[in-house]
Amino acid sequence: MIWTKRETQLNDVLATLVYRQEGIAMIAQQSGISPSKINFSGNADEIWHDTIIQALRRGKLTDLIEAALRQFPDDPYLLAAKLNADVDYTTQPDLNDKNGWKEFDEANLEVLTTGKSTLLPISFLETGIRRSSAVAKVEITTRDFVSSGTGFLFQVQEIDGTFFMTNHHVISDKNEIKNTKVIFNFELDENGNTKASESFSVDVEGVWFTSPTNELDVTVFQLDKSARIEKYGYLDLIPVDIPEFEFVNIIQHPGGMWKQISLYHNVVTTSTDRVVQYLTDTLKGSSGAPVFNSSWEVVAIHHSGGNKKGNENLLPVGFKSRNEGIRINKIIEFFKAQFPYYG
Repeated sequence: MIWTKRETQLNDVLATLVYRQEGIAMIAQQSGISPSKINFSGNADEIWHDTIIQALRRGKLTDLIEAALRQFPDDPYLLAAKLNADVDYTTQPDLNDKNGWKEFDEANLEVLTTGKSTLLPISFLETGIRRSSAVAKVEITTRDFVSSGTGFLFQVQEIDGTFFMTNHHVISDKNEIKNTKVIFNFELDENGNTKASESFSVDVEGVWFTSPTNELDVTVFQLDKSARIEKYGYLDLIPVDIPEFEFVNIIQHPGGMWKQISLYHNVVTTSTDRVVQYLTDTLKGSSGAPVFNSSWEVVAIHHSGGNKKGNENLLPVGFKSRNEGIRINKIIEFFKAQFPYYG
């Protein structure tokens, strides 16, 4: 029995998609593995690890994947695992140990239930659709696998040009530019049909700024000069406050899938000079997505998320924990500092 990258990726995606014990047990049983053979102590990653081990021992790995696909038929990573193909999404970092995750409290949950009005003008939807055009999927192809993340076009006042931003952990090496494409309009229309997407390459002679994962976790570049990107617009970046208890919305390509938006159960639990922490729905592949406030101003770039740690309180069903973005104010400062003529 050999544990390969395929099993590691499968473990990761299954733990992201199905993280409750009853869901894991159901998929195991559907694949012909008795739940009694599985060690259900530990977190979702550990339970799925043991489940995959049991599947490998019994020659049931394909059955396990097919059982999961019945619930998630369009997931690209389950499909890749079935074909034994190497398709990978970028691994988002654990929440930065230097700052740590501040545990949410009852006040955060009250905001999510009855503590704050969620009424918004109907124009909120129209503005969100317009902003979403600037958000794209980032795809990096190497000999071994394809990795994906999210990013967005932006402009900063007093700096000429339109730029593209994603996480450093999505693309950190300028040599990867030639293998990178940015895909706009990778989404479904109102009838559930696939829209015509459009891919662009990165300008190898354009700007390239990057900050490590444990600092700002951001990479900035420009798309090929011949690319007609004007129709996708851009997000204006300005310094903005993001206090605790504010709602946030994230437009993203979770798991490399169609463009999606996280609107519900999203509240800021902690805001510091460097990071914003919030409860919301994301997946790996959401890295680099813009985090908006209710006025559709970008307040952060999403860079990390995960399950609860240690003895952190469990959230009610339907809520997610442990998500973090880098404050856009710090990124604007970093961006402007790259232009010696600024100021």
